[in-house]
Amino acid sequence: MFFLIQKPLNLSSFSAIAHLRKKLGIKKVGHTGTLDPLATGLLLVATDNSTKLIPYIDKARKTYIFTVRLDGSTPSYDLDTPVEYLDTNIIEQARLILTHENINQILQTYFSGQIEQAPPSYSAIRIQWQRAYHMARSGQEVQIPKRLIEIFSSKIVSFSFPEVTIEMEVSVGTYIRSIARDLGEKLGLAGYVTMLHRSKIEHLNESMAQKIEDIEIENALSYEYIFPNFEVLSLSSDIIQKIENGLKFPNTLGLESGKKYLVKDGEKYISLIEEQEGIVRICANNIG
Repeated sequence: MFFLIQKPLNLSSFSAIAHLRKKLGIKKVGHTGTLDPLATGLLLVATDNSTKLIPYIDKARKTYIFTVRLDGSTPSYDLDTPVEYLDTNIIEQARLILTHENINQILQTYFSGQIEQAPPSYSAIRIQWQRAYHMARSGQEVQIPKRLIEIFSSKIVSFSFPEVTIEMEVSVGTYIRSIARDLGEKLGLAGYVTMLHRSKIEHLNESMAQKIEDIEIENALSYEYIFPNFEVLSLSSDIIQKIENGLKFPNTLGLESGKKYLVKDGEKYISLIEEQEGIVRICANNIG
């Protein structure tokens, strides 16, 4: 089963999932993208056999609404660590000259399409088997290689110096905190996140989300809703037996090359399959 939950402020993704596991009596749980404790918003959670399908949504685009404050910097690029404020004269000069148009021009010039990004040292990335944030908090030097990310769209929601609120759709692996830092630098200032909210995961939006304390089994989302691009097939018993046995077989079903299909036996989902070079291949079995 899949559940779309609203993670509240000051709760880690791990704690949110643990609460869900305990409330619903579920043993196996996974999710499709961590949110920091200081972030709120959508957390897509898979349980039991549905966790096998996480790789097929784990790369989904995500949309965030976030506020960047441009009057200083912090080691974590958010309010989890102390703020070092810019000189008062720099702040007052920026207050006079910085405009909505200036910021939007920087966003569209430097924060659009594929870009390289350096993740925060205060992140869950592992470096030599250690979490980067553990190393950073203990005073160790943290060096994380830049990575290629993609920004699909961005727009300014509001601007009142020194704060700008932005809505941005990004690829997996993007750190919004690094966007805040880099935006501040491009503006000749400094920046850190004061509010971060995940509002969409691909096509999944907040209208289908539940508060953790309100979630019940009946709030599970169907596979058709989670994977709208996967066609659902009902096949003959002999084909289903081949699939359940993990066998590859010639594509006599008319499947499109490269497209994925959910297979149902009656009302139960049993497999995810695809066609490759004329052969039907099983991506995941026992998914119901």
